Amino acid sequence: KSQASSDKVTQMAQNEVNNQKIMMNALAEKLKIININPSHLSVDRISKSIFIYSVINGFVSKVNVNIGKYVNPSDVLFELIDPSDIHLNLKVYEKDIDKLVIGQKLLAYSNANPETKYNCEIILISHDINAEGIAEVHCHFEGHHTTLAPGMYMNAEIEVKSNSTQAINEEAIVNFEGKNYVFTQAENNNFEMTQVTLGVKENGFVEILNSKALLNKNIAIKGAYTLLMKLKNKSE
Repeated sequence: KSQASSDKVTQMAQNEVNNQKIMMNALAEKLKIININPSHLSVDRISKSIFIYSVINGFVSKVNVNIGKYVNPSDVLFELIDPSDIHLNLKVYEKDIDKLVIGQKLLAYSNANPETKYNCEIILISHDINAEGIAEVHCHFEGHHTTLAPGMYMNAEIEVKSNSTQAINEEAIVNFEGKNYVFTQAENNNFEMTQVTLGVKENGFVEILNSKALLNKNIAIKGAYTLLMKLKNKSE
C-alpha cells in the first residue's frame, strides 16, 4: 500500500515538473521575440526596463501609449513605416478593371508635383467592388523614393495598349489656317513648312501619321511659332 501511494505522488510530481518545463520554454520563446536572452536571466540579473526593437528599418508614424500606461498583449503600441517598401493604392472604377493585369506598368505622380513621374508595377488587383463601384489596385514602386510619404494623394497613368509609332515633340507642331505643319530645314539655314497629319498625344509627344514625308529631314522642335511669324510677316 505504501509503495502504490508513493508511486502516485512521484508521477504527479513528475507531471508537474514537465508542465513547468513546457511553461518555461514557452515563456523563453516569448522573451526571445522581444530580444531578451533567457539564458542571461537570473535572480540577480532582472531589470525593471527593457529595450523594444523594431523588426523593420523605418520610422514611427503613430504612438498609442504614454509613460505609466498599462497595456494588454493585444494592444498596438506603435505604428511603424518602412519607407524602402511603400506601395501605391489606386482606386479604379469597375468598368476599367478588365483593362488591368498584374505586372502592368504605369506612371504615378502627386498633386503637388505632377511633373515628377514614378514608375510602378501592378502587383495585386482586388475583385471586391465597394458600394461606389470602385476597386483597389496595389502597385509597387520601381526604386526607392525618399520624397514620397504615406498618406499622400497620387494619380496614375496606366498604359492599357502599346503601339510603336513615329512621334515628335508637340512644340514642333504649328497650326495655321486649320492645318498642322512642322518646319523642316532646307539649304542655307532656311526652313520650309511641311503639312503633317496628327494621331494620338501622350506625355508631350504627338503621333505623325504621314511620317514618310519627314524621312531623313531635320525638323525644328523649338521656336516653330517664331518661324511661322517670321514667314507670314513677309510679303513673299
